[in-house]
Amino acid sequence: MREAVLEGVPAGAGFALLAELVDEAVWLDRSPLLSHALTADAQWRRIRHEPPGPTPPHPPDGPPATDPRRVAVAFAPGTGTPAADRARAWARAHGYRLLAPEPSVTAAADDKIDVLPLLAEAGVPVPDHVIVPATGRLGSAAYWPAGWPRAVLQRRENHLLGRGTVRVASRPELVRALCVWEGHELRLSRHVPGLSLTVTGCAGGDRTVVSAVCHQLVGLPELTPHRGTPCGSQLTGPADLPPGTHAAAREAAYRVGEVLRTRGYRGVFGLDLVTEGSRVLAVGINPRFHTAVSLTHAAERAAGLLPVLGLHILAQLLPELPASRAVHGELPALSQILVHARRAAGLGPGLPAPGRYRLTPEGPLPRPRTAEEDHGPSLTALGPGEALCWPRVSDGDGPVRTGDELMLVQFNSHIVPLVPRPRLSTAGRSWAAGINRALGAEGIPAVGGGGG
Repeated sequence: MREAVLEGVPAGAGFALLAELVDEAVWLDRSPLLSHALTADAQWRRIRHEPPGPTPPHPPDGPPATDPRRVAVAFAPGTGTPAADRARAWARAHGYRLLAPEPSVTAAADDKIDVLPLLAEAGVPVPDHVIVPATGRLGSAAYWPAGWPRAVLQRRENHLLGRGTVRVASRPELVRALCVWEGHELRLSRHVPGLSLTVTGCAGGDRTVVSAVCHQLVGLPELTPHRGTPCGSQLTGPADLPPGTHAAAREAAYRVGEVLRTRGYRGVFGLDLVTEGSRVLAVGINPRFHTAVSLTHAAERAAGLLPVLGLHILAQLLPELPASRAVHGELPALSQILVHARRAAGLGPGLPAPGRYRLTPEGPLPRPRTAEEDHGPSLTALGPGEALCWPRVSDGDGPVRTGDELMLVQFNSHIVPLVPRPRLSTAGRSWAAGINRALGAEGIPAVGGGGG
């Protein structure tokens, strides 16, 4: 356990406000990973999880009128992805108000090039970079400044899963990458070999609230074949990072949140950073929920604060956020990994249900839920060799491709050392290998077969 620095609304006051404003909330996502932080609290169980699958046709007299006291929240409602479109269609079809940030500021913050003016306005530095035009390009030497040993090339779009980001180690590699992305405007940045961090914040009408700082795991070969893909995170406190880094990361997130909210953005966001000595440099903004929020939720619940999903709802419904407080206390050493498919495979019946699992020589096997886990398993209650598993695929999804997300696995301990390019612990490698080993021509039966 280490010292925590969290800010948020006290749980009692927050849940009371939610009860005044909302009769029902629906979390629209393929997984209940984030919504269980609210359902697990006895003070407020008015939220349910709903996968936003195919939307039923409207009745002859049209969709029901939107009820302002019935709200829906989606993982990334403003990104223009098929999942976002399904969430909007679901809300319209069922008469729920979809709580989504302002589309234009979401689009700018989500774009790897348009985000640069936002970060400059916030006074948050970024790595040295060059913009590569979509057409009329010069030779690679014109874009690779002298003294850069490595670089990171990013498309301005299609980066929700990190597949619009590649590292390049030489000018010949850059030439090949530019050929692949011919016709795309690109951002080429100096590679900074520091710690990757992500900070969770929430922009309200009157101020920004900054929650937890996480060490972000990106491109670990044991977890994903794609070098730019996020594949896990772990909670960090001030003592885990170089002196001043934790405070600098929180300050950067606060400044970014203030710029976002003055432009009309409301709700949860994440700020991705990389450390360089005593400085933090911004890599990008996530104008949406992100998987590290699940660890943030666990820390907030332990600190007696309203989970940030609840704060997101309040930020959308109220002109000002309720009074918040800073919490200095003990921070649990929580972590999670996102296991991706190492090869293509079919999906069969009997996929695992979310729940508490244990690691055995045969692989991860289900463990029966306890009574207190009926409304959401407790991450901080896990014992050695145990994990919470949240499948990222479901029956009917069809075949998975190499690199597709399979399962998010959470631990009541750190799973990697806090270094820039960490190696998974033995336990982490065993979980990842066991999940991938279970992939066969007809599905993943060895992981499932009964739920958790």
